[in-house]
Amino acid sequence: MRTQLLRAAIGVCMAGSAFEAQATIFTCSGVVTKVASHYGNFEVRYNSERFGAQMEPVIIYDTHTYLLGPVLKAIEAGQNSGTVYNLVIENRDGRDTRCHDGESNNALIGISKKY
Repeated sequence: MRTQLLRAAIGVCMAGSAFEAQATIFTCSGVVTKVASHYGNFEVRYNSERFGAQMEPVIIYDTHTYLLGPVLKAIEAGQNSGTVYNLVIENRDGRDTRCHDGESNNALIGISKKY
């Protein structure tokens, strides 16, 4: 059920991003560890599910501030039990779409609990 919901959300985001120039949507899995204010937006840090290493942060831009509540809940869950989340990320420069691509302006546009 959650997988279907995540796929539907990604599909909607991809359809909406078709009108954006070179926007690319992808997902990463990890434990959300921290959120901080960064130039008027929120920067979300997470550790990779696969490698356990801290990944390049993603940004919650002002158009997606409704995600702040779920991110804070994800941080709390991650601290207590290492709960893993799927992060839906928009790469705004159209380059590399790997979770460790080093792009610090990637936008967090969705989040769901993986397990």
